Amino acid sequence: MNILIRNLQIFKSIGLPLFALTLVYTSLDQLLMINIDAALKSPQGGMQLVWFYGFFSLVMGIIFPIFGILVVVYGTKAPQANEAGLFEFVQKTIEPMSIEILRSWGKTLLWSLLFILPGLWKYTEYMLIPFVVALSPKYQRGEEDALLASAALVKNNLLKISAILILFHLVFPTLLTVFFDDYRLIWKTPIAAILLNLVDVFLFILSTQMLLSVFESGSQGSPHAESYV
Repeated sequence: MNILIRNLQIFKSIGLPLFALTLVYTSLDQLLMINIDAALKSPQGGMQLVWFYGFFSLVMGIIFPIFGILVVVYGTKAPQANEAGLFEFVQKTIEPMSIEILRSWGKTLLWSLLFILPGLWKYTEYMLIPFVVALSPKYQRGEEDALLASAALVKNNLLKISAILILFHLVFPTLLTVFFDDYRLIWKTPIAAILLNLVDVFLFILSTQMLLSVFESGSQGSPHAESYV
């Protein structure tokens, strides 16, 4: 099936909750950037506020991808598996997902303290953690380490993963930021902000679907492969 057609089907299935999540995230992120800029320009000094807003932005940067990927995975896999619903799927998966993502961030940070490139490599290695947590029977039985499983799959599909990361984590975000960042404020340009968020949602679903495809093909190619839900 054409990946764009499949993308539209997933968008139709879970587009509304993902759009709401994306709109809240981008609006809060823009608001935080405005406050950080104001604190930096304040003649009284505002480094404490800068650290506070920066920490809050970092936390959102962790939480949003977790929820976003769970929503897309549900839209891609769960309906066929007769899941009770999106809320139940997220509730079942959010705790182990959060634990593994925080583990990966911790290890990535430690490697980043050495040099930038080792940190980027670890970041790349851990890109498939959400799919291991949500879809791997071995992980759910406690027989597999999510970080090691993700790293092994990424190493075997490095070119595909790198191309997806460059396209969706560098090229598209840079273009959208350079040309359209001034139009993301929902309280100033609501129509433009809504349209840009729809583009973000579509691209997020597409990139997640492509990573999921790599995960599934890599898992099926493993000699110990099992069926995924």
